[in-house]
Amino acid sequence: MTERLYLSDPYLVSFTARVVSGGDHAGRPAVLLDRTAFYPEGGGQPADRGTLGGVQVVDVQESEGNVLHLLESPLAAGTEVEGSVDWERRLDHMQQHHGQHLLSAAFERVHDAPTRSFHLGERTCTIDLDISISRLDDKALRAAETAANESVWRNLPVVARDFSGEERSRLPLRKEPVKGDRVVVVEGVDASPCGGTHPARTGDVGAIAVLGVQKWGQGQSRVEFVCGRRVVRLLTEEERWLKEAADALKTAPRDLPEAARRVADESNARRKLAVELERELARARAAEMVTGPAAPVVAKVERASFARALSSAIADRGAIALVAAIEDGRAHLCFARPKGKGPAMNDLLREALALLSGKGGGSPDFAQGSGDPLRLDEALEAAKAKSR
Repeated sequence: MTERLYLSDPYLVSFTARVVSGGDHAGRPAVLLDRTAFYPEGGGQPADRGTLGGVQVVDVQESEGNVLHLLESPLAAGTEVEGSVDWERRLDHMQQHHGQHLLSAAFERVHDAPTRSFHLGERTCTIDLDISISRLDDKALRAAETAANESVWRNLPVVARDFSGEERSRLPLRKEPVKGDRVVVVEGVDASPCGGTHPARTGDVGAIAVLGVQKWGQGQSRVEFVCGRRVVRLLTEEERWLKEAADALKTAPRDLPEAARRVADESNARRKLAVELERELARARAAEMVTGPAAPVVAKVERASFARALSSAIADRGAIALVAAIEDGRAHLCFARPKGKGPAMNDLLREALALLSGKGGGSPDFAQGSGDPLRLDEALEAAKAKSR
C-alpha cells in the first residue's frame, strides 16, 4: 500500500518516490507510487495538484487502499520521480478544512447544532447543520463565528494521528469514525475523526468568516463560510463591488444602503406609474377597437405586458380579446372574454399554442402563454374562427 506522507507531514510538498505501476483511469494515464505527499479526494476535501517527474498531476483518487495519480502523460513503471505538490492549493485546503472543524465545533458548542456534511468548494465552503434556520439569525451566526475565531487566534496546537483502544475512548469525539483510527484533536475545543490535511496550529487558519445561511432539507440549515486567504480575497472583491456600486450611485460606500433604498423607492414609484399609464392606454385603445360585443378583437402589439393590459380592457368592454405580442423572440398570447360569456379562453389558447409548439394556461375567462412566432398569424386566425 502507498505510504501516505501527507498524514505525518501536511507541510511536505517535495518528495521522491518510485512508480510501482502504470495504466489508465477515466481516460487518463495513471500511476501508483510507493509513497506520496499528494492527498486524494475524500472526506469533503478535494485532491491535491502538482507534478510528478515534471508531468502535471490532474487528479488524485483512492484506489483499493492505494493512492492513484492521474497524469497529463504516462510515466514508466520502476522509475524514480520527483514529486511537487501545489502548496497554494494545499494551504488553502488545510485552512478551509481545519476552519470547518473549528466552526462545526463552535456551532455544536454554542447552539447544540451538529454538522451532518461538509463541502469544500472552489470559491466558498458549506456545512449542513442539524438545526432549524429559524434559530440561526444573524446574532446566532456571529456568536458561532466569534467562538470559532477565538480558537484560531489562540493559536492552539493541532494533533492529527491515530488513536486507538483506551486512548481513543477518552477523547470527546464530536462524531463517530467512518474508517480508520485517525483523529484531529485541538485540546479543549474539538476532537474529530478525519483523514484530511490539517495545520500544526489553529493560527494557520488565519480567520473564519460566515457568509450566510439557507434552509436545507427537513429542519436543517446550510451555512456558507470561508477561511484564511479566502477571507482576504473575498474582502477585496466585495470592496471593489461596493466601490463600483457607490460610483454608479454617485455616493460614498458608507452611504450605499440609504442610496440604494432611495433608488429602489424611486424605481418602484416609476414602475407603478408605468403600469397605470399602460392600463390607461389599453383602455383608450380598447375603446377604439371594440365595435360590438359579437365581434372578437384580434390585435398584435409590441410588448407582452401591454398585450395583457389590452386583452383585459377589451374584455371589460364586452368583447372577446385575442391579443399577441412578439418579444425576445417569443410570441406571447393573451386571450380574454367578458366574465362567463363565450367560449373558454383556456381551450382556445391550448389549440393556438399547439400551432406554436408553446406552453401556457389559464381559466375560461383569461389565459396566456407563449411559443414560436413563425405561425402566429395562423394561430390567431384559428382562434378567431373558433371564438365566433
